[in-house]
Amino acid sequence: MRQLVATILFLSTSFFLRENVYAQERCETVQYMQQLRNQGKLPQTDDQFEQWLSRKRDLQRRMLQQQGETQRQQGDTYRIPVVIHVIHNGEPVGTGTNISDAQIFSQLTVINNDFKRLNADAANTPTEFLPVAGSMDIEFVLAKSDPNELCTNGIVRVQGSKSSWSRIPDDATLKSQSYWPSEQYLNIWVTDLSGLSLGYAQFPVSNLEGLEPYQSGLAATDGVVIDYEVFGSIDYGPFNLDPDYNKGRTTTHELGHFFGLRHIWGDETCGTDYVNDTPQQRSSTTTCPAHPQTSICGSPIVKMFQNYMDYTDDACMNLLTTGQVERMDFILNDINVPRRKSLLTSPGLTTPANCERIDIAVSKIDSPSPISCSTTTPLTISILNRSDVEINSVTLSYQINQQTQSNLALPIEPSLASGATRTITLSPVINLTTGLNTVFIEITEANGEPDEDPSNSFINARVLVDQSTDYIPLRQRFDILNWPTISPLNGAKWELKQTNFGNSATVQAFNQGIVDEEVWLATPVLDFSNITKASMFFDYSYAHTGIKNDQLRILISKDCGETYQSLVPPFNRSGIQLSTVGSGIITPWTPTNNQNWIIRQSNPFIDLSQFSDEEQVRIAFVFTNATGNNLYLDNVEFFLDDDPTPTEVDVPYAIYWKNNLEATITFNLAERQTIGIYVVDVMGREFINTTATDILNQTFPVDLGNVASGIYIMRVQVGNRFYASKFYLSR
Repeated sequence: MRQLVATILFLSTSFFLRENVYAQERCETVQYMQQLRNQGKLPQTDDQFEQWLSRKRDLQRRMLQQQGETQRQQGDTYRIPVVIHVIHNGEPVGTGTNISDAQIFSQLTVINNDFKRLNADAANTPTEFLPVAGSMDIEFVLAKSDPNELCTNGIVRVQGSKSSWSRIPDDATLKSQSYWPSEQYLNIWVTDLSGLSLGYAQFPVSNLEGLEPYQSGLAATDGVVIDYEVFGSIDYGPFNLDPDYNKGRTTTHELGHFFGLRHIWGDETCGTDYVNDTPQQRSSTTTCPAHPQTSICGSPIVKMFQNYMDYTDDACMNLLTTGQVERMDFILNDINVPRRKSLLTSPGLTTPANCERIDIAVSKIDSPSPISCSTTTPLTISILNRSDVEINSVTLSYQINQQTQSNLALPIEPSLASGATRTITLSPVINLTTGLNTVFIEITEANGEPDEDPSNSFINARVLVDQSTDYIPLRQRFDILNWPTISPLNGAKWELKQTNFGNSATVQAFNQGIVDEEVWLATPVLDFSNITKASMFFDYSYAHTGIKNDQLRILISKDCGETYQSLVPPFNRSGIQLSTVGSGIITPWTPTNNQNWIIRQSNPFIDLSQFSDEEQVRIAFVFTNATGNNLYLDNVEFFLDDDPTPTEVDVPYAIYWKNNLEATITFNLAERQTIGIYVVDVMGREFINTTATDILNQTFPVDLGNVASGIYIMRVQVGNRFYASKFYLSR
């Protein structure tokens, strides 16, 4: 692993670097381009390129204005064919420098999300930068056809002639280990970069007169080089990555260079990146500082250190600007920039006619469930055959808690038809630990052939083994969050926030988290075996944006959480049906009064009596995220009754009379306590003496059938306190 430790010394506004500055860098693109100049491979200076680019862009703008057109028609998606050259040291696939397919797919997911601004942490962009946050409609696709028009999955694995590589003097040798024509493929080389840098890219050049003799030499090295320890993201698998650079942003950064973006600080003190909507910045930013940070360039300026073209840690990066997108858009479309526009019509984007597509998708993990009790459980997944043919076998691997990878070859009997789904068990049992676990599964082959769309062939889940217990009556008002929860890595989660009820449990899903991922909150294991009736109330609050439909389901388990089922009738609400305040709320939601909630008076109780014989009952509140708005949950209450009468009074109990002859007492205690009910007359003679333990919210009938007319005193003991009420009984 490496740390970013040095500043770069520049001699001019160009990308000129003194080669005697020998230090570890997050990015060596600047040094690499100067290296090409020093070697006589590139006579064009940075100033010449920027002057050419400025003239071309001005000319294009004038032409478009005259024609009343925009630079590019909306709805046109750029598709870029990518080939990943894994230059390894002979290790098995998935080990060391010979990184797994899943790690590669995770990196493709990151760059597609980052450029389109679909990254989950886009929600972390500071408010002042939101007006200029940009998205580029681009899709990086693993090549489907190789240079010989044969089928490929876009991944090439080659054992290198060296165990590690450096920019000087190894660049040309490294890239010659495996190379596809850069006019048709975006080459990305992944290898061990000797700890000198995290990566570098070949910056675009123009087709200015006089540069033609140099283009063939530049073509042979065009592309991006990334160190294997920063390629991919731990958001999608248990990969062994540098802790500071483990979200795939090094590749996002280098691809920005590949499409013409410069470092945000301009590679000199208070320099320029030639983009108008990125604030001028004195120098690079390292680590992940708190926002805001300022630079002094004439006057204090708030730094956009969250930009992918700065040097901050991966977790701190989250945006490109509209100006940066416009610059990349121009370079990708201009025919005078070699090896960029030609990628858009590459034959590598088309599957050869002689290919029978093999594609198995992992739909979900069926076992283990997200929250359960057992440390030994079957490992079961659901798969979907997206292939053009029947599937009769799959090859897969799995890891539990990032331990040794297990590989399996499984027959599929009977064969799985195209478009069909199947649940398969990978192993008799797996061993989990009490607490949080990670489960990673990847299908690599089907019918003995590589999976051609590996992006849907792996799944990474978190599993909580929780053996906490409790019993009813039970009340949860979320003063603390002590019930088990499980959420996707770096996604939305159950947490506590202030509302009019004090603390409430909430999922803060407004424009953040991961779409379609589930966030679970469950009760401890509840013993219903000694009760005959049970029911549950709860309060919730949610505001529908009018567009995105988040969902709340309530599930129940009879086996401690190994399996869950829907309630009868089911509780499954989404979108406007879930909303407690209508639709069209386009700001982050927080309830401020009782009218913002569906509370117990308007939310029918859930009858749980059908589970009265069960010893291991667990209730789960499952929120499915659509990045819509925030959900709140509070006042979850379990009763030993199938027709409860909850009270909202502040005193510990309420007495209800019928015809002044029959009485019931409903308790409303903060915690379970022992109570006593005593009825005496004015002479002190006792007629009723009843005590009970573990009373919280129960309702007790008071049998006065054998008591004569007269004046009486009802004494109620709650813990060590006594309350008294005088009443007149008339017959």
